[in-house]
Amino acid sequence: MEALYYPILFLFGLAVGSFLNVLILRYAPERSVFSLENLRGRSHCPHCGKTLQWFELVPFLSYIAQGGRCRSCGKKLTVQYPLVEFLSGAIFVALPLYFSKFYGFIGLFPEGSGFRSYYAYLIVWVLILLTWALISVIDMRHYLIPNELNVLLAALGVILVAVKSLPSVWLLPFHSSFLRHYLLIFSPMQNIWINHLLGALAGLLFFGLLIAISRGRAMGMGDVKLAAAAGLILSWPDMALAMIIAFILGGVWGAFLLLTKKKTLRDKLPFAPIMILGMVLTVFFGYQIVSGYFGLFNI
Repeated sequence: MEALYYPILFLFGLAVGSFLNVLILRYAPERSVFSLENLRGRSHCPHCGKTLQWFELVPFLSYIAQGGRCRSCGKKLTVQYPLVEFLSGAIFVALPLYFSKFYGFIGLFPEGSGFRSYYAYLIVWVLILLTWALISVIDMRHYLIPNELNVLLAALGVILVAVKSLPSVWLLPFHSSFLRHYLLIFSPMQNIWINHLLGALAGLLFFGLLIAISRGRAMGMGDVKLAAAAGLILSWPDMALAMIIAFILGGVWGAFLLLTKKKTLRDKLPFAPIMILGMVLTVFFGYQIVSGYFGLFNI
């Protein structure tokens, strides 16, 4: 019976991903992501302007059936359409699966009044990952992070910490961090609010210092705000690991682009997708990464 949840969650995620594409493709820096201009009106081909029919708007499948082209003008459509939709669908399936394993549940959706706060926690995390996806694609397209999305992340962070602070039967010892018991090595304090505020402070100070040293050339204020909001979400020391992973990935990616001469030292690079990838890897693989590292020293 539980297996039926997976396709339902995935299909719902595809529909949400289609909505994310609408927000992304209609976004303009001079107006809000959630402005009426972005939310209303029929979808149309970006090339010929033809209004799309319902069968041209089926998430993921329409793109595949049409060979990635507009039915009217035949021009190629951006691969962003199926990628964002598939990513959204994957979020709706992968997150419940992962949390079920991480917190030691029997089944995908545990039952009982003691798990009500868990479902609030799960919903908030789904919204966080969707917002991260939205930020990543907008930054790749426009080289900026809309302020309202950073504010949304910060608000979700506050809600997340509040939910984690509630008495619960599912939040096991050391499971307030994705690093589990390695939390004690870096943060002997077990106060959830303090650790999350320290995470926000770490992101703010580290990226703020980078901006000060580089005089704004290394990254923009949007990245600093994103780091602070993400630090509030991830907490300390998870945010520290996310930053380390992000800079390793960013260095490798930057070196690759320079060596292949696709970019020069003067070119801009969107850092938000790299930073967010570091955060996602920390959420899903943080414990394994830290455990593997300390395993080298038999710790």
